[in-house]
Amino acid sequence: MVNPSPTESVLDQDLTEKIRKLCQHGYQLFDDGDSKTALRRFYLAWTMLPKPQTQWEEAGWVLTALGDVYFSQKNFEQGIESLNSALHCPKAFGNPSIHLRLAKCLFEADRATEAQQQFQLVIEHGGENELSQEDPKYIVSLATTLEPTST
Repeated sequence: MVNPSPTESVLDQDLTEKIRKLCQHGYQLFDDGDSKTALRRFYLAWTMLPKPQTQWEEAGWVLTALGDVYFSQKNFEQGIESLNSALHCPKAFGNPSIHLRLAKCLFEADRATEAQQQFQLVIEHGGENELSQEDPKYIVSLATTLEPTST
């Protein structure tokens, strides 16, 4: 039997709903300041996904959620790993929110060139409004890379 391509893979609706509820609960815990338990909820959701996990759209949700928590904990390298992985899931590449969080993790990890590439993807995929609401340090970083260099 041939495995379907990532865009053809569809999880059972009951499993999708369980994963959605775990993620919602995880974000509620995260919003309440309990990032440790939130991480557990997101990882539980991850373990429910059939392997290879990144073939499922739902994996993008879970990996993005993990990236959000890691960013808030200033665990930028883990955030980068989670968010980079999320971008390999169906329907994730081009999502300005994921590119923005990844850009911020990269920026904070002193990986300026990669951060700038992600900030550019935010703009290319219609996330200017999201970017404009961020800390000005990110916008200044992007602006300096867009300026022409003198030779």
